Amino acid sequence: MNKIYIVLLALGLSVMSTGCSDDFDDMNVRKDAVVDVEPKFFFNTMIQGTFSNYQRNVNLYPDLYSQYWANTVSGFGSPRYEYVDGWIGNQWREHYADMLRKAVAIQDMVGEDPVFVDAVAIKDIWMVYWWSRMTDTYGDIPYFDAGTGEAVPYTSQQEIYTDLFARLDAAITNITGDAAQYAYGDGYDIIFNGDALQWRKFGNSLRLRLAMRISNVDAVKAQAEAQAAVNGPGGLMTSNADVAKVPMWSKGWYDYLHQMAWNWNNIRMSKTFSDYLYNQSTVGEDPRAAKWFAYQVDGEPTTKEDAGFDKYLGIENGYNLVPADADKNFATINLEGGYVDFVGDGGENGMYCPVMFYSEVKFLEAEAALRGWVSGDANALYLEGVEASMDYVGVDGGDATSYVDGLTNLSGSNEAQLKQLITQKWLANFPNGVEGWADFRRTDYPDITLPKDGVSGSSSVASGTWVKRVRYPDNAHLQDEVNMPSALNTLDSDKMDIRLWWDTADTKTKDGSGLMNSNF
Repeated sequence: MNKIYIVLLALGLSVMSTGCSDDFDDMNVRKDAVVDVEPKFFFNTMIQGTFSNYQRNVNLYPDLYSQYWANTVSGFGSPRYEYVDGWIGNQWREHYADMLRKAVAIQDMVGEDPVFVDAVAIKDIWMVYWWSRMTDTYGDIPYFDAGTGEAVPYTSQQEIYTDLFARLDAAITNITGDAAQYAYGDGYDIIFNGDALQWRKFGNSLRLRLAMRISNVDAVKAQAEAQAAVNGPGGLMTSNADVAKVPMWSKGWYDYLHQMAWNWNNIRMSKTFSDYLYNQSTVGEDPRAAKWFAYQVDGEPTTKEDAGFDKYLGIENGYNLVPADADKNFATINLEGGYVDFVGDGGENGMYCPVMFYSEVKFLEAEAALRGWVSGDANALYLEGVEASMDYVGVDGGDATSYVDGLTNLSGSNEAQLKQLITQKWLANFPNGVEGWADFRRTDYPDITLPKDGVSGSSSVASGTWVKRVRYPDNAHLQDEVNMPSALNTLDSDKMDIRLWWDTADTKTKDGSGLMNSNF
């Protein structure tokens, strides 16, 4: 039988080499088939990854751990720090099997062609954002040479960050903004419509974010990168027009907050978030509250007054058995509040998924100034961050001014000032749970709560301890434990209360004043 196959194969090769014309390949391709895929098609779907599988990758983990939202479904494990591979495990698979493969494909198809310099730089900036999300979720991960189809050793988070800074530096420097450059274009680059100079601003701003992320573990490197970001070509974001966000279309399926909050009633505002909406300014209620939140009455968004409440109330995080009427008694996302990121622009774009707000950049600058790393007055930059958020959300100018005037200026020790700053940054970053969780882990501000019904006995987080990372997926343990860090290469040792490289202190070390002793 094997001899027959060998003969047939030989005949086939003979026919292909002697009997076929040079047009053989063309004869087997439909005349209307697409044989060359432009980079813009890959890049477009890479951007959409921010809201793809959002519930399982983000809402059930960072959104809850940041305590922007609390879960209202009894028995869900993640609010009590359980790992569910069928949920957050998708993030790992989608990154390595989809996102990274598309990035590699773009690089392979354009090669060294100089007309693609800007396109490659933009792709690299986006991948730095995505890699930072991955390493900030898991810690050490496969990085160098990943995406080649071969198993590679896990790279330390410190090494990854060093390379991410280098990649950002190169991408920002390489961007030309020349009109002759290939552009992903409107409809494909759905963040900045192919504007390379806007991407350069985002790249610098992302560099500042990552610089501040490592502020406690490598202050020298953090300072150098912060200064490079502020002084980089093109500068930082300068207004709300520069915000990086991804639109989702209203006429098709999109997995985002409206699904979880309205269609499925899975989430309501966290009590932690609600408390901070009322305890920051002398005016009382944060004027963004009514823009962001509503009550659900008969399937319609309703103000707190019409729903019979004095405040927009949130539910405590970490119930095992959630009260049956939770969806009625606690505030939800306001799809008709006039806030453009929730209600869309009235056209195809139904909502937006945030990547980076301009207000975040002002808070990052404020923190860098507080540390003495960049010029500027930390308090003034801090207030500019609050004002930028108010303006972006659409708060009336007079109401915004009253709120800001009612805030306490940054005062006291650097640690006390940082707590004030990060608390307002956390509010302004809503609903970007990825950043909210990262800032809490890095600075241990603002004050958030442990699960109401306690850390689950099925979690790998010690009682009384916050979740600090997500463990590696089941499939990685089954197939690649040999490449994992030795301290995490079993299911028993791969725990979710192990701090990342840049997370330098345990929240439990706060003193009686509620301040850490480790951020300066």
